[in-house]
Amino acid sequence: MIRKISYFVMILLLLQILLSFPLLKAQSQINVNFTVTSNGLVTIFLAGLPENNTITLHYGIENGPQQAWIEIFNKEMVWNGENFSATIGPFKNGTWIAWVFYDNTTGQWINYQNHPFWNWNLEVNPPNVGYTYATVLQNGSILITMIGRAPDEIDIHYGLTTGPQTGLPWSNITDELMSYNPLWGNYTIMIGPFKPGQWVQWVYHDLTLNQWIHNVSGTNFAIQDVYSPIIFLNATYNKYVYVEGQNAIISILINNLYGQTVSSTFSLSIQGVNYNYQETLSPGYNEVNLTLNTQNIPQGIYYPVLFIYVNSSLQREVTLPALYILNVTGKKPLSLVIVWNMHQPLYIAPNGTWEQPWVFLHTGQDFVWNGSLVGAYELQALFINEFNVSVTIDFTPVLLYQWETILHEKNYTFTSNFGLNVTHDVEAVNFTLNLYKKLVEEGKVEVLTVPFYHPLQPLLLSDGYWSDVVSQVLMGENMTYQVFGVKANGTWTPEMAFCMGLVGIYNESNISFTILDEQAFLPYATLVKGTINPDEPFIVENNLGQTILVLFRNTTLSNEFGFLLFSQSPQLTARELIQQLAEIYMYNPGGIVTVALDGENPLIFNPTTGPEDLYAIYKTLSEYQGQWLITQTASQALLTHKPTAVITNLPVSSWDLNLDYWNNGYPGKIEIWQNLSVAREYLIAYTIALGANISPVVYLPFDKTPNSTNLLDTLWNYLYVAEGSDWTWQTGPPANGPIWFKEQALLYTSTIVSIIKHQFSLIKLEEAKLDGGNLKLEINNENNNTFYLVLVINYGNTHIATPVTLYPGMNKIKVKLSTSKPISMNSVIEISLYSPVKEWEVGLTLIPLSQYGFLVQSYNVTVGISSDSQQQPLFILASIILLPILAIIIIKRYL
Repeated sequence: MIRKISYFVMILLLLQILLSFPLLKAQSQINVNFTVTSNGLVTIFLAGLPENNTITLHYGIENGPQQAWIEIFNKEMVWNGENFSATIGPFKNGTWIAWVFYDNTTGQWINYQNHPFWNWNLEVNPPNVGYTYATVLQNGSILITMIGRAPDEIDIHYGLTTGPQTGLPWSNITDELMSYNPLWGNYTIMIGPFKPGQWVQWVYHDLTLNQWIHNVSGTNFAIQDVYSPIIFLNATYNKYVYVEGQNAIISILINNLYGQTVSSTFSLSIQGVNYNYQETLSPGYNEVNLTLNTQNIPQGIYYPVLFIYVNSSLQREVTLPALYILNVTGKKPLSLVIVWNMHQPLYIAPNGTWEQPWVFLHTGQDFVWNGSLVGAYELQALFINEFNVSVTIDFTPVLLYQWETILHEKNYTFTSNFGLNVTHDVEAVNFTLNLYKKLVEEGKVEVLTVPFYHPLQPLLLSDGYWSDVVSQVLMGENMTYQVFGVKANGTWTPEMAFCMGLVGIYNESNISFTILDEQAFLPYATLVKGTINPDEPFIVENNLGQTILVLFRNTTLSNEFGFLLFSQSPQLTARELIQQLAEIYMYNPGGIVTVALDGENPLIFNPTTGPEDLYAIYKTLSEYQGQWLITQTASQALLTHKPTAVITNLPVSSWDLNLDYWNNGYPGKIEIWQNLSVAREYLIAYTIALGANISPVVYLPFDKTPNSTNLLDTLWNYLYVAEGSDWTWQTGPPANGPIWFKEQALLYTSTIVSIIKHQFSLIKLEEAKLDGGNLKLEINNENNNTFYLVLVINYGNTHIATPVTLYPGMNKIKVKLSTSKPISMNSVIEISLYSPVKEWEVGLTLIPLSQYGFLVQSYNVTVGISSDSQQQPLFILASIILLPILAIIIIKRYL
């Protein structure tokens, strides 16, 4: 007899992969090894990366290999001279753990075999050593997998016998080393092929411990190599998931190579219960449909074993795909909340020219669907409209801004010939936007707002740009309302980059909830009240008692949406999605599963398979809605699942587990941030000089993009553009995107500085003269605006500062000088004008502020004497000269 464990069946699908890789070798450039102690400590080693890199071990506890992580941890690895290492645990015997690595230096994840979502998996000191799955392949080879104490070396010792447990000697005895498979956490080998009917027996030898591993009661493992002209080709179910009591139709494809019609018995074994069917097989291909009533099968995941007999002789033994059965009695359905992030940065230059085509293309020209050219945004709307699903979408205001610009623009100018069909794309934008408006009105789509230009808010807040963040939030709300007529009470937090400072900003902006990443935040939060259940909403509270609600996205499932489900056959995508949701329902009925990710990228990056996969997702969700599964918008889910758990002290992080992707020390990223700081400092100085408020909520007419109705608001809009997260994301590693993204950020910041410098240069000192104890100045303000500045006069050790108002045109200003330290004629003095900026108004500064503020203009002048004041000194001087002369004349004439 052979003991079987269900999840080993998946090994069949990966056989070629499993046999092609040596023990624990992860990918061509790195090597991963580990050790396990008897008390459950696991030490993991990673080699092949530069020793100066910073590596995080990202690990978790799971119920089985490649399953959802129940608990999640991070630990920084240490360089030991040869490789990176980290010791974790101790873990109880039989605990399944999984891990991947994160290279903080490059910002890259390291998965098993470089495959998204493949982890290294390990059962720590398994109590079920020797659990075996064996199957005869159709060529007579035998595939054997077993649970062993990893990473021990396991040898299989096997031979040929005349039957099971005969006690007779074996023949052709062979020893082979088994391969450990980190993906499924077991040992695998394929032996044979053998002749039909041959019995094979074996035991295992743990070479590390020098222990022999036998079957139950010390017997050997045994299997008869049965293969015949009855060839099993495939088996499918008519549903991916069954509710207890439904009939399951199992379609089995068989090739009968006997050359004649044969009578057969199909015996289906599930949990020790056999279901028998009599079937007649014609020569060649046969489709056999077996009806299985699930009424008496408890909730669970089963791997039925099919035995096919001809004339009472076993011809084929096959393990069928997983059979999912749910019990819904007295249980609430699982709520699936899908949140799509629809975003494009601003592709328009300050002069109004379109520099990139992506808003046009991704709305109207990505794919051909049903004979029509459509874009990713249009396709999403079409599918949501077709199926019975509810979704949540955040349209970033900068995307809406560009859509509306396309609809309001009369003449389109482009920097290059992008191959656009502008007429078609304009129609696509109009159709897409109107269809989304219809879906919003029907309640099938809930709209979230977003800070206008998708800024990385924690970094702006850390630099002191609080007022900018608030204005971007308010401008985002305004744009969402302007386009959809909806006052959104939920927001998409750009890049899921969050810090506790946002709680107050969101709270004061009438935002009640947001979406964050489970793995990035939840393990590190402080629990104030309730319990940690990632499938429920949370109340996040700051130290002032302000709160917002948070739905934490299921990181694993969201990543599968982003990187897996759109890159394979639609049937496989539909099955994997529904079965994963069913598995979640089994242990947490009535919970919320939040899937949140970019709404266009999975389609754009998979143009061949993506559209059909998305169609399959919506179609399958629509079909399965009802007893155990419903789709809800975020607000609907929050209404039906009242949050009770309160958490605080969420870390500063993002979906990427930190903010390094945008600020990792790469020179190009530093240049963007520094130029932003300089531009903001100039702009604040200009704003305060005009007597205006910093960080205004800017009005943006759609026919002047990207400009407002006045210069000041236009410049602030330019700054908000430069604060977008895309520029630093695409610049340098790890994204290494096109240089255009860096150039776009620098174009906007340099334009701000250039314009303000020019405005300040139009303030000109025309004349400076002494007038007794006063200094007379004539300053020409060639701007059309009045400036409120601080005038500072420096001569010697004397400093005089006074506020001045410079109206458009010539301004005459008289400054009273110090009587104790007068200015002598032809003295050189320094005359400066400052914008009265305070440090707290600016935040991070690269241009130092003086005690008077931000330097606007400075002049070194030689002071003359005014015509009025010259008369008296000249008279005195003439008297001094003439009196002696007159005296001499008088003396000579009269004496």
